[in-house]
Amino acid sequence: MQGDADGVALHHVSKTYGLATVLQVEDLLFPFGKVVGVVGENGAGKSTLLGILAGTVIPNPGSEVSISGQRLETGSPIASQAAGVAMVSQEFPLVGQLNVTENLTLGNRPKGARRFFYDKKATTAAARRMLAAVGLDHLDPRAPVSALSIPSRQMLEVAKALGRDPRLLILDEPTSALGPNEADAVIRIAREHAAAGGAVIFVGHRLEEVREAADQVVVLRNGRLVAEMDVAEATDERLIREMVGVEHLASVTADRTGPVLPVPVFTATALSAPGLGPISLSVNQGEVLGVAGLMGAGRSRLLHTIFGAIARTDGEMTLAGSRYAPRTPADAVKAGVALVPEDRKQQSIIAIAPVRWNVTLATLRGLTRRGFFSPRSEKAAASEFVKVTGARMASIEQPIGSLSGGNQQRVIFGKWFAASPKLLLLDEPTRGVDVGAKAEIYELIDQARAKGMAVIVVSSELEELFHLSDQIVVLRTGRIGRVLARDEFSKERVLLTAAGVKESP
Repeated sequence: MQGDADGVALHHVSKTYGLATVLQVEDLLFPFGKVVGVVGENGAGKSTLLGILAGTVIPNPGSEVSISGQRLETGSPIASQAAGVAMVSQEFPLVGQLNVTENLTLGNRPKGARRFFYDKKATTAAARRMLAAVGLDHLDPRAPVSALSIPSRQMLEVAKALGRDPRLLILDEPTSALGPNEADAVIRIAREHAAAGGAVIFVGHRLEEVREAADQVVVLRNGRLVAEMDVAEATDERLIREMVGVEHLASVTADRTGPVLPVPVFTATALSAPGLGPISLSVNQGEVLGVAGLMGAGRSRLLHTIFGAIARTDGEMTLAGSRYAPRTPADAVKAGVALVPEDRKQQSIIAIAPVRWNVTLATLRGLTRRGFFSPRSEKAAASEFVKVTGARMASIEQPIGSLSGGNQQRVIFGKWFAASPKLLLLDEPTRGVDVGAKAEIYELIDQARAKGMAVIVVSSELEELFHLSDQIVVLRTGRIGRVLARDEFSKERVLLTAAGVKESP
């Protein structure tokens, strides 16, 4: 192992909550000039490791972290930032009430700015430089962050981290909310930062992206470092075997069962909304319709329009043969439509509330007896649907925010399974979950098909769409560029259509 002065070194680093040891790493070095990929299942200790480096998690006594041989004061975000650590989190810790410039320069006064007064000219110029570094030149520095799309927020996080000129750049699931072009840009940024002499940690569940970004890969399992390897050794089979301890490839490509019946459950004719349409499509009983496209193509906007969260401006929809025109999400739920949104933290769960509340939110009316709410029925229903989805937790009374991302997603599926929807809308359903949880979510989608639900799924992972879908529509600038049958699926066709390039004959 190289000397500690050559990078960010961990010695005897551990973290214990109660009787559970969630992280125990004896020696690990993140060298300057290299990108190190970190992989592992949800609960493997990745977030704890990153939190210790970023100063948000206090390790056990005796833990030691050093940068260039200088010991880091752990448990202090200010000390970590001062030592040159910058982290891009998958949770988007931006301040929605502030604008782009204010978020980018928050706690990071630009060089040359006036010392005692707010220097608008200097901060705006600094913000523009940071935006240009990640390809967001078009973004208005005065725009409120709350109005930005999820992908734009993710790229804004990258820009903010780079603006600190860090010695250690931590990228935690940096591409999970991005389309292919933006994901490529983040990987390029990681490689360039390492080439300039920085250390980079790249955490990801998309193994092909980790391989593309990284020089080395380390694997965590049950809080322990179980493997270190050069990227050339990091095959899918090797990584998954190290991550889960057993061969797990078969479950990642779980069988798709359940017939597709020629019975239309949902149709849209010339459906339009701001930035969307006109779009015409149909989804049959037991069918999964995949939606592909680049960032800004209108994928999420399509789902939110169907769900009544965005008002349609034209066109018609039908659900189970009847006219369907929701004005609000409540109308959609009442009619039999469910949405698992891309941003589960903000749009799908009440993080501080217990699991049982979250799983029964969509079915509270059915849990009343003679006009009175029945806590006993609620607990029974929550327990049943948590069990059906395979979500792992100590109790349905614990806050859902304390669960891993994969288990939170299972609970969200349980909530909608309890409502027995006719149409299930899924926006990036496996974003931020590990290989094992991804396979289980695929099985839940397969259960929905088998129950006769129609499913529309948006995903930035083309392999995922190819695996799940019976057909795929490719969106470009808010319109359908092409519809692909299953025997026509190919990355080249999807990406060429999404980019507006004609396929060679």
